Amino acid sequence: MSTVLVVEDSRSQRECISHQLAWWGLNVIQASDGVEALEKIQQNSPDLVLLDVVMPRIDGYNVCRLLKANPETRNIPVVFLTVKVQQLALYGAIELAEAYISKPWQPRELIGTVKRVLLDTQSWAENVSADAWTEYGILNLNLIKLYECRADAWTKYGLQITRFYEDALAAFGQALQIDIHHSKATQYKATLEKDWAILRQKLEETKPCQVCQYYYGKDGINCAVYPCGRPEELCRDWDYR
Repeated sequence: MSTVLVVEDSRSQRECISHQLAWWGLNVIQASDGVEALEKIQQNSPDLVLLDVVMPRIDGYNVCRLLKANPETRNIPVVFLTVKVQQLALYGAIELAEAYISKPWQPRELIGTVKRVLLDTQSWAENVSADAWTEYGILNLNLIKLYECRADAWTKYGLQITRFYEDALAAFGQALQIDIHHSKATQYKATLEKDWAILRQKLEETKPCQVCQYYYGKDGINCAVYPCGRPEELCRDWDYR
């Protein structure tokens, strides 16, 4: 039985799609945004990802880019489910995915497209190289820069940014396992390790909040997640400062 990951931030649409796919004998798992989608892909290795484009935290386009750049997941087919067909064509996202379905969708079109893509991609061969891992690492670096330039980078996207750091380091490490003399991977890995060491030192100056898993400072330093002061709905750990 094939497994399909349905990624859609609208709960009603996500449940409707999942019910229709399950009715036709497919195993269905769900994710409500791009971050959760990447976690589910890593945990479950689905046979196909049905992916909305406009979503919070990480949009569908960047989820697809990461999926296709990662040598371990690049052969997982993606079907975009969106009303943004013109924007998809404009940004080249159609070239990354195997197919797309426009909203509002028809059940027959949905099932037919999913089954066709599953059948067409069953015989794909895996092709992993040091260059592929290096390019995946560079993509993660580019996303780090994209998020870090935002005013609310660490207050809103801290977990995503640290995950991109970890994934980039792992990718360059994989590249060097395949080709220990790969100059590009060596250069990027060395630079990234320095940046990551600085970041970890800053994080070690804080201690983890046991309730909300955010970080808050010690010795009167403002909360690293809420540098402008306490949030309106306080985490209970604020009471013990």
